[in-house]
Amino acid sequence: MEDQLKLMEEMDRRFRIGDEIKGEVLSLGRDEVIISLVGYKSDGVIPFKELTSEENLESCLENIKVGDEITAKVIKLKNEDGNVVLSRLEYEKKETLKELEEKFNSQEIFKVNVKDFIEKGLICYYKGVRVFVPSSQVDIRFSNDRRNLIGSELEIKLIDFALGNPVKIVGSRRVILEEEKRKVEDAAWENIKVGDIVKAEIKRFTNFGAFADLNGVDGLIHLSQISWNHVKSAESVLKKGQIVDVKIIEADRENNRISLSIKALTPEPWSNIEEKYPEGSAVLGKVVRINDFGAFVELEPGVDGLVHISKISNERINNPADVLNIGEEVKAIILSVDAENKKIALSIRDAE
Repeated sequence: MEDQLKLMEEMDRRFRIGDEIKGEVLSLGRDEVIISLVGYKSDGVIPFKELTSEENLESCLENIKVGDEITAKVIKLKNEDGNVVLSRLEYEKKETLKELEEKFNSQEIFKVNVKDFIEKGLICYYKGVRVFVPSSQVDIRFSNDRRNLIGSELEIKLIDFALGNPVKIVGSRRVILEEEKRKVEDAAWENIKVGDIVKAEIKRFTNFGAFADLNGVDGLIHLSQISWNHVKSAESVLKKGQIVDVKIIEADRENNRISLSIKALTPEPWSNIEEKYPEGSAVLGKVVRINDFGAFVELEPGVDGLVHISKISNERINNPADVLNIGEEVKAIILSVDAENKKIALSIRDAE
């Protein structure tokens, strides 16, 4: 009699949303699994979309068999057929949340599936649990649009995890990339020594020079270090992707700063300048700059001489531009050479 009363009480027991119950697989329908709930008045159904995470559904359906025991959560008390609707996925989420908490505590790297992109970042899933990756945490360099990543797998670390309401799970790919970058930089810095001559690849330009890659670290080639000639812009001399020989002239690991020089690999043009350009000699040069008081004539890359306005012509002129043109080749007499101050005085008038 006691057993019968107990059975009757069990039969009258009501489900509550969120209850975890066990049952056996009765059959597989077209879009749901029928579950026998022993001791209850009705059977349970698990819709395929509530059976497991999307990426595991196909494998799950291939392996599930009649008679298998399944633990699931109640998500609806009664459907149109009077059956309880269950979710194995919600039960799995509970276990997955425990797993994600462990990954957060251990800072383990793992993969998530990217499902969608919104303005603030990527919506990703791990075994059916939503993981958010903010736009600032997708890459080292920020981008407003990451639609190209939808449907792909992303390696991340968790940077925030809270089992509140709602659950907060935030991931970052950036921290992984930054860690990898640091390792590459540390290895590169081991071989960086001031005075060494190395090969570098031109990566990008600024208004003050060009940045070049040295096996994973960036070095700056300042405009003043590109050539002994006056250089207005790095782009006018160098090309992106170009491999150049450079000399390391400064290496500051603490501030992660490297200065490079191309011109240091060529002789300083003002050395022995007095021997190369003796006073009183005639010389050919190219007009490179003109101003109100005269014109500068390039004798060789990095060596310019000044022709004062009074030394341009035997006739009186108001402006050097009236008689000279940029790029014009002229012959002049060397009047004086000041090696210390890097100045050469020329006269076109005396060469006529």
